[in-house]
Parts: sequence; C-alpha cells; structure tokens
Amino acid sequence: MIEEMTWDTFAERYCETQQETPSGLARRLREQIDVYRPDGFFLAEAQLLDSSWLGTVVILPYGPRNTFNAVPNRPFSPRGLASDTSVAIGYITADEVPEHPLIQET
Repeated sequence: MIEEMTWDTFAERYCETQQETPSGLARRLREQIDVYRPDGFFLAEAQLLDSSWLGTVVILPYGPRNTFNAVPNRPFSPRGLASDTSVAIGYITADEVPEHPLIQET
C-alpha cells in the first residue's frame, strides 16, 4: 500500500537525495499547483537493482489534468526507459503543500 505522507515526511524524503530545501520544494510545487491544478503529488523511486537509476526519487503530479489521474499502484517509468522503472512510495494532496514556505531553513 502506498503511504499517505505528511508534508514534512514527503519533503524530507525528497530533499535528502536532491539539492533542494523543503521551502524551495514548496515554492516549486505551489507554482505547479497554480498552473496545472493537480489533486496532489507522489514520490516515485527507481528500484531496479541493476540500474544506474537505482534509488532515484522523483515527484510527479496526479489528478484529472495530469498524466497520472491517480497515484499509480504498479511499476511505471517516469522517463519512458526500462532502466528507470519506479514505484510510487508516498503521496500528499495539493492542500498539504505549504502556501507560505519558510524563507530560512534550520
């Protein structure tokens, strides 16, 4: 079962593998919400053991105006490559993305 996450857990899981802060991530996702109106976002992790993509985490939107209408419950490829086959590991609704992210990080 795919985990519904809190904003803090979602941001921490993504940011630990990227050069991004939770406030920077919130600003980017807010911009996507304003333009694309997704229902939410999900984290997907590449899990093929023999792939250089192993462990790569991406965020994708879901909702009626997006490629994914719902959080996928089976493996898929975010880039269309067999080598980056990924699974959704968690999601948040668009309402959970902070409207006014903190400017300073601790």
